[in-house]
Amino acid sequence: MLFLRPALARNTLRQAVKPRGFIRHSSGPAHGLMVSQDRIWDTLQTTCAMAGAKDGGLSRLSCDDNDKIARDHFATEVKALGADYVVDAMGCQWATIEGENNSIPPIGIGSHLDSVQTGGKFDGPLGVYTALEVLKVLRASGKKTYAPITAINWTNEEGARFPPGCMSSAVWSHELDIDYAHKCTDTMDRSISIKDELSRIGYLGTKGVSHKTNPLSAHFEIHIEQGNRLEKSGKDVGVVDTIQGMRWFDVSVRGTTRHTDTTYMDNRQDALVGAAKMVLEVERIGRDSKTGMATVSLFKSSPQNFCNIPSIVDFSFSMQHTDLATLKGMEAQIEEFVHKTAQESGLQITNYQNIWSFDPGVFDAEAVSCVEEAAKDMGYSYDKLCSHTGHDSIYTRLVCPTAMVFTPCRDGISHSPLEYASPENCSIGAQTILGAVLRYDEKLRQKYSS
Repeated sequence: MLFLRPALARNTLRQAVKPRGFIRHSSGPAHGLMVSQDRIWDTLQTTCAMAGAKDGGLSRLSCDDNDKIARDHFATEVKALGADYVVDAMGCQWATIEGENNSIPPIGIGSHLDSVQTGGKFDGPLGVYTALEVLKVLRASGKKTYAPITAINWTNEEGARFPPGCMSSAVWSHELDIDYAHKCTDTMDRSISIKDELSRIGYLGTKGVSHKTNPLSAHFEIHIEQGNRLEKSGKDVGVVDTIQGMRWFDVSVRGTTRHTDTTYMDNRQDALVGAAKMVLEVERIGRDSKTGMATVSLFKSSPQNFCNIPSIVDFSFSMQHTDLATLKGMEAQIEEFVHKTAQESGLQITNYQNIWSFDPGVFDAEAVSCVEEAAKDMGYSYDKLCSHTGHDSIYTRLVCPTAMVFTPCRDGISHSPLEYASPENCSIGAQTILGAVLRYDEKLRQKYSS
């Protein structure tokens, strides 16, 4: 007999008794418009297969050849819909269909097509292809919204190849200078900049990257949860109302290289040993924070041989917490330990740099209420959730009303080929986005018509 955890059992039963493509029906503000579960699923699977499929998942680093293929496909799809299509100077793709009042900024639906090295099929692409699906539904129905609607592929959300993450949305919201962004380099080859690669793949556009010259009335985003809270509760969607804070740091440790066989243990300045102590302290501080996280995820040492004591170590770490005071405390603890350990070990810290930072915050109450009401209209169960990691919406929220939808993912796994969201959960999330966008559009109609 097969035994399932309660949440999985509910999902299994739900899928067993519902035909493929089933979505609860509604007479709410979505005006009977329904996304196509099959179309969303097929787009996700097809584009993964053509652009970056690896070990059952996805490896599509920003501005690599697979990213170009995925971008080209998106461009072909939106142009076929007759959308106004432009690429900005950060490579972001903007596809807009007209509304009744084209003098007001469009409502944006955006996410990203890039992945980490060992990514899954859903982190990012689900959001972009939901945006594409909304455009297709509106075109097929003949319905014209009051505001224009824009589908957006934000460049380099992951930051896996070109740190920091959420790069283009940070530039658009004026949180990052575009000249600085253009100079950011490949983590594996510092001679290659993101501007170089955007040019190489044909996506260094000319449109300005600014919320002032290219504004949005609002921004909505769907994303897999990347955690297991929804799966545990058995809820259909997450209504995201807050975001926890995050910090990324680069650290460079320098010692002295000597012969491993002839240098006594009390006469060493071993950069690797010192850095290892720092790594363990980052881990300890993360655990002691109870509900926070702290992780060392990039580590390089040199020389790499049996006969030399390592003298060069570069590593990067991140930390997250919902409470700003706690986050700042973690930050201070780690920095103090790093410098103290270096001094005690005869080492030098030649670089200690905060390369990405954002504080805990909230999403726009009115936009969040549109998501919540859209879920209610369809009879979807939901939880209010805090986003535990960065998304492009963390920057759009600073300059325009923004809200997010989370969809459950199996075992909470993400950034892995094991990442999985069911066809039903993908379509439920997409339907919620559609309803939320239409609700917000009605609010804009009332605002500008009164």
